Amino acid sequence: MTALTPTLAIVAARLPSPPSSAELLEAEVAGATPDWRGIVVPDHVLERFARRSDAAPLAARPIAGGQIHVLARCPGFGAVLLDAWDSTRQRWRGWLVTPDTAYADACGLVVEERDAPVDPRAGLVLCDLPVIVAVTDLGVCLGVFSPDRLQAVRWLELHGRANGAAAAPGVIARVALPGDGYALTGTPLSNELGKDGRVAYRQLLRQGLRQLQIAVADAAAPQVAAPITAANSNRWLKVVTAVAASVMVVQSAWLFLPKEQAGVDNAQFRSGGSGVETGVRTRVLFRAEATEAEIRTWLQREQLEIVAGPDTLGAFTVLSRDRQKVLPPPGPGNPLAVTNP
Repeated sequence: MTALTPTLAIVAARLPSPPSSAELLEAEVAGATPDWRGIVVPDHVLERFARRSDAAPLAARPIAGGQIHVLARCPGFGAVLLDAWDSTRQRWRGWLVTPDTAYADACGLVVEERDAPVDPRAGLVLCDLPVIVAVTDLGVCLGVFSPDRLQAVRWLELHGRANGAAAAPGVIARVALPGDGYALTGTPLSNELGKDGRVAYRQLLRQGLRQLQIAVADAAAPQVAAPITAANSNRWLKVVTAVAASVMVVQSAWLFLPKEQAGVDNAQFRSGGSGVETGVRTRVLFRAEATEAEIRTWLQREQLEIVAGPDTLGAFTVLSRDRQKVLPPPGPGNPLAVTNP
């Protein structure tokens, strides 16, 4: 992509703040707001309700690039705009997303009306905070970016810092993009210590990412981003049976994966040859905290064997020679997290 020096055009003054409860009360006493409903539910709150309602049908979308997914382990912390899937590391690369548009800097893309429908929890894409996440880190879908908007985020990650405007916290500006495009973004961060709350804001976000064990990618060289080491990756992870590899799977995130990615279908099968095998194959995911010993014991008790996996989604296929076999549901006494994901 041809580099373009960002040119800034101010299109909005400081972001307005909602009126305080004291201001609302004074207005009510003065008789300036005869409609009590305007006090109980301010317009800015109603707008958020409407945006969330409009985006609700997106929640269960299968995971794909260009989508914004909330962080499953801490939904209140933020979300991730997904860029590309790294099949080698089995991770998504993307950018941190927060609702806090007032903290936009020159590398922050403000979510606009043209991006609708988008849940209000997605307000600002922090293009200077690229992250690497596992599928299990992702919750419901909050919105979907068009290819052009995704390209704008990529451009801001690489060229946003070239913005030559003066630091002005809370100011939203219009930046020209290659071609006829534009993006709404903020101004550069201030170098004066303690003068710009956006600096502290980003420090807090980085601390939160560390606590969530989410790696920050190298913005200058995203293609060489370091993979995440699973917290429960230990010496028996390399056991030939590979049953323990599924400890990196958390059941909730898999509910959003498309069925066409499931790999082996859950079906009865028969293989020919010198010996004819009959049985039932079932695709399963194990609990994150399940140990190798627990899984092995359960397989022996249920007279099951692993015949495939882990696949790219971390699932295994187990075989029962009993064609009438029905696996017990996930719960106490077995390591299953999800059956037939």
